[in-house]
Amino acid sequence: MNELGRLELIRESLVAVVNEMRANVIHSSYSSIIYEGHDFSCGLVAADGRLVAQSLDDNPLHIFAVPYSTAEVVKRFGNDINEGDIFLHNDPYTGGTHLNDVLMLYPVFLEGRLALFTAVRCHWGDVGGMTPGSLSGRVKEIYQEGLRIVPTRICESGRMNEAFLDLLFANMRIPHERKGDFNTMLGTSRKAAEHLRRLFRRFGGEKLLSGIDELIARAERVMRQRIAEVPDGTYYAEGYMDSDGHSPDPLVGRLKMTVTGDRLIADFTGSSPQTRGPINVGPAMAFNAVATMVKAFLDPYTPVNHGSFNSLEIVNPAGSFLNATLPAPCGGMVECRALLSSLVVSALGLALPNKRVGDLKGGANHVYLSGLLEDSSLFLMYEYPAGGTGATRGFDGNHGVRAYSEGDFNAVWAVEVVESQCPVEVVQYGIREGSCGDGEFRGGCGIRRDLRILSKNASLSVLADKCVIPPFGTATAKSGAGNRFIVLRDGMVIDPSPIPGKVGGFALQQGDIVRIETAGGGGYGDPLLRDVGRVESDVALGYLTAEHARRRFGVVLSQEGRADAEGTTAEREQLRKDRVRILLEQAETDVYDGPRRRFEFSGEFAARLGVANGALVELVASTSASALRGWACLQDNGTALHIGPRGLAVLNAAPGTMAEIRAVSVLPE
Repeated sequence: MNELGRLELIRESLVAVVNEMRANVIHSSYSSIIYEGHDFSCGLVAADGRLVAQSLDDNPLHIFAVPYSTAEVVKRFGNDINEGDIFLHNDPYTGGTHLNDVLMLYPVFLEGRLALFTAVRCHWGDVGGMTPGSLSGRVKEIYQEGLRIVPTRICESGRMNEAFLDLLFANMRIPHERKGDFNTMLGTSRKAAEHLRRLFRRFGGEKLLSGIDELIARAERVMRQRIAEVPDGTYYAEGYMDSDGHSPDPLVGRLKMTVTGDRLIADFTGSSPQTRGPINVGPAMAFNAVATMVKAFLDPYTPVNHGSFNSLEIVNPAGSFLNATLPAPCGGMVECRALLSSLVVSALGLALPNKRVGDLKGGANHVYLSGLLEDSSLFLMYEYPAGGTGATRGFDGNHGVRAYSEGDFNAVWAVEVVESQCPVEVVQYGIREGSCGDGEFRGGCGIRRDLRILSKNASLSVLADKCVIPPFGTATAKSGAGNRFIVLRDGMVIDPSPIPGKVGGFALQQGDIVRIETAGGGGYGDPLLRDVGRVESDVALGYLTAEHARRRFGVVLSQEGRADAEGTTAEREQLRKDRVRILLEQAETDVYDGPRRRFEFSGEFAARLGVANGALVELVASTSASALRGWACLQDNGTALHIGPRGLAVLNAAPGTMAEIRAVSVLPE
């Protein structure tokens, strides 16, 4: 066998080990969050923390953070890692994600020398904290989110630390599930270690490890070549999150991405400070987002290992909400990571215009329903409903599915599982009409899911984003609808929190309906250039109404659902004339009011846009990868909009350019 064939056999053998790990977790876990939702990931890691192998089904959010966690374990325990040791970790400040994601690292030795780690990271349904499920939009410090496990040796030379485990499970709800999932992770790790020892014998231990080094080196060479093909330059992106859960003020994320030769530097300096709410993330997530998006954009087809990331440099100062420190809560890690990913996507879209893509529905959309069963035991229903994906050049987004930044998660629980395990009735589940982002290629629609509460004692917790500031479109396309979480009670609509998307233990009554409406993906290109036949099809399939077709795409339909050619031409021409365009002039600096970018323009423009002072608006240009968003600040004069150098760079526009300005709506129009 030649060298290339041997390396491929080694790679496939390692991936096969990971695939069996996944199967073992699914088939033996106790929690439906894991066996039904697939909220877990597996991988193999080198002794120094480099990622060696993962499955195509694993969530990059879980796995790409494992090298950081492993490096912390190696740093803490040094040469004092022995056969029979096992480590647990979930601490966001040392490479974890959020506290619910518990990582087990299992060392594998070759002739007395540490060679590899098996890694299993599972979302435990509850790790303590102030609300059932541990994730809440209303926490103020990480101690309210559950038990924080710094890199900890739970088994030393084969002897399990039962006292530590007793303490752990005694502080978690539904402890029999937590113990069952722990044992699943343990059994999976032990079996994977057996397979690795078999591979040591098959290939020769040293040859296997040298093969891993060569695979990583080859992956690095490929990625460096891909980065070298990107035009050198500095690319800027800016994006917002709704709030921290306590204040209505948004959070701003900023990225300066520099490409020089075969190196890519992602600098998040200037992002908002860390918050007292759950919208924070630890240091591993910036690397995680950059690595995921760069791999997806530049090298999507070759295998994943650590070599793909050696050419990346991350600058992310501690103390921002994108690199938070103790005691900032980090339950909204997925939401923050979604913003990080959007920033990278926007910057890469400027560098590679043919790969621009509309924004996604946001983060995890954590929804927890909990309460008491008839036997007074606790039920816990946890969903993270999917939404619409963004459109790309030539392709519409997809409805209610996982995206390239996520793993093999289910969109929601199956109806049979929900209704057999929880006192909840699924009243409705389907596409959320009209929620797509308009464009020549439209974004995918979100979903609508109505859940009736049958228990007399239940509560709702939600941790989500993009409820106020929706997913952006690209190349002049429009935003998708934002996420929305409401309660229907006796015919009335109740907002379960004053801060949209941030709910902590809202008391539910028997018969209440919790309505979940997820965001649609951002569109691509001018909506008035959309193929008329595609609009007809969207209306026929129930994604849009006939009124949506006319008002948003300029397509006039007959009673039979066919386009009126003459009426469509006239409607589209009128919609073009109604667009508001404004001259961009350069200001010395970008103007902000706290985190909010400020757009200063006259009341005449405000009247044409139909907005009041303080309204959220956006600028778009055909050359932009994302909309530039800001808040209206009405001035008495001026027919131009002064934008600072960073704003012009984000918009990819020169001074003197005419850009479209429009109001941003969070609900389907």
